Amino acid sequence: MHYLASPKHRERRHDPARMLRGIKAIACIAMCHEPRLDESRAQRVGRIARYAGGDDYHHVMRDRLRILEREFRGAPLHARALWYSDTGAILERAWAERSGLGWIAKNACLISPKLGSNFLLAELLIDRELEPDSPFPLHQCGTCSSCIDACPTQAIVAPQQVDARRCISYLTIELRGPIPRELRPLIGEWIFGCDICQDVCPWNRFAPPAREARLHARELEGWTLEGFLSLDDSRFAELFAGSPIRRTQRSGFLRNVCVALGNRRDASTVPALMRALTLDPEPLVRGHAAWALGEIRRAAGAMAHVLAALLEAADSDGDPFVRDEARMASS
Repeated sequence: MHYLASPKHRERRHDPARMLRGIKAIACIAMCHEPRLDESRAQRVGRIARYAGGDDYHHVMRDRLRILEREFRGAPLHARALWYSDTGAILERAWAERSGLGWIAKNACLISPKLGSNFLLAELLIDRELEPDSPFPLHQCGTCSSCIDACPTQAIVAPQQVDARRCISYLTIELRGPIPRELRPLIGEWIFGCDICQDVCPWNRFAPPAREARLHARELEGWTLEGFLSLDDSRFAELFAGSPIRRTQRSGFLRNVCVALGNRRDASTVPALMRALTLDPEPLVRGHAAWALGEIRRAAGAMAHVLAALLEAADSDGDPFVRDEARMASS
């Protein structure tokens, strides 16, 4: 995500006036998403970060913020206003902390003593003075290190410092290429995002439910983790229309599915993975299918037909990444 370090983005984060000339105030908004994971659904379709289970929060926030924006533009303020929700170069957590919504925790999430951390953030930039709230007075993580200890990839390298290159959310959403081999077993069955550091946080024990119905998780009736491997581009776009999951694109999503199936090590999923290895048009998917088959083969025993397919892919696949993955999986 090197674009975040570009001069344009750095300047905008440093000075919001570059986005709204004459800015006088920033209104910070929090909207709760679902605080609990449906374990039966996760068993069927893998683990999806709760904020992403329903409609795309960018759209949900946009619809709400436009209403608020019109209120500021009308009487008596007649203000100019501009909204953002993870859609621009804004230090969302820092402004939210300064506005009194909560404090930035050791896992780098914002925690509210009333809401926990299961919420989404948005901002409204306004060119009128507003009565300010007091910044949150102090951090309340204390000596707790549950989030740091629970992170399977050790992405939280120090309090409030996350190495995105090791974060499951980054690996399953933003990363466009192969997931590093050494990190794949640590991802478990997460196929989009991760909630582990929030799940273990004591402040989330009493997190309120989502009031916005559009953020409730879709059931994905009739689908299973291995069933996702049958998706082509059009069916992927149709199934996840209006969902943040579309951000991964089909190849990234099925890459994640293959990793989850490899970690599940269920021999019944071998036929679906074999079809992906031999027929999927994307090398990224074929290579991770080879890795998953290797994990299942090692866990289940000989499985000569799997070994034969991997050796054939290692010899004949036209993509060097797939050949290398198949060779490693067959060893």
